[in-house]
Amino acid sequence: MKIIGHQKIINLLDKAIAKNAVSHAYLFHGPAHAGKFTVAEDFAKKLTKREGFINPDLVIVRPETEEKKGIVKKHDIRIEQIRELQHQLNLSAQWGKYKVAIIDEAERLNKTAQNSLLKILEEAGSGVVLILVADDIRRLLPTILSRCQKIKFGTVSETELRQEVTIENEQEIGDLIFWSLGRPGLMLNLLKDEDELNFRKDSARELEKLFSQNVSERFSLAEEMSKDTAILAEKINIWLFIFREAILGRKKFTGADQAKILKLIDKTEKSLEIIKDTNSNARLVLENLFLEF
Repeated sequence: MKIIGHQKIINLLDKAIAKNAVSHAYLFHGPAHAGKFTVAEDFAKKLTKREGFINPDLVIVRPETEEKKGIVKKHDIRIEQIRELQHQLNLSAQWGKYKVAIIDEAERLNKTAQNSLLKILEEAGSGVVLILVADDIRRLLPTILSRCQKIKFGTVSETELRQEVTIENEQEIGDLIFWSLGRPGLMLNLLKDEDELNFRKDSARELEKLFSQNVSERFSLAEEMSKDTAILAEKINIWLFIFREAILGRKKFTGADQAKILKLIDKTEKSLEIIKDTNSNARLVLENLFLEF
């Protein structure tokens, strides 16, 4: 398993194993596609002493998905999935002394599932290790947060990312590194799927246009973008990245000084929170945001 970056975290986890000081619950949190799940899986395999694809001592829980008309929708992690997890963790370990569970996208645990997970955290035996992987820990109950050893993942340096790139064109490498945002998983996705890279470039051009569009054009864009909130959230995160690059002087917008960009960052972040965390009408939220451009 190839892991890009995060060597300090890996060393910390390896020392915990060597010293027999493994915590019963961990929370790996940080940016999406930073490598949290990859490190979690590597840690789990070391704990269970099982490297193969089939590992009866490792249980992975993820949000269920469904596809309609080409759009993939993720559901919350339900209490039934956590009850099944509890059943699996009650079985004896077959290879080593540990049974390990990884809950990916743990912020998608609904409230009843979180309460059920809390019971597992409180009653888990000495050989059980739970690893929660989350981009946004604000949606997790404080009682869950307090029972986990938190390990924060950051982005990976450009040097570490470049070591994994085999293409030779410097312009292509520069584009790839820039749009990877310091996230190894995202870089690997971009290498495998050119459409992913084009999506980011198109999002940047869309943002640039907003500064010169009239209200009617902006509202038309709001209507189009609001049709898929998952893609919408991804696009807004790209915009926030570009705004921050502007603050650092690495990007310029015609007719937008730093004061306006700072205001847009604040408004955009708040809009994204409303779209992700409430049942508000995404189109109306976007329309209000676009009036600030």
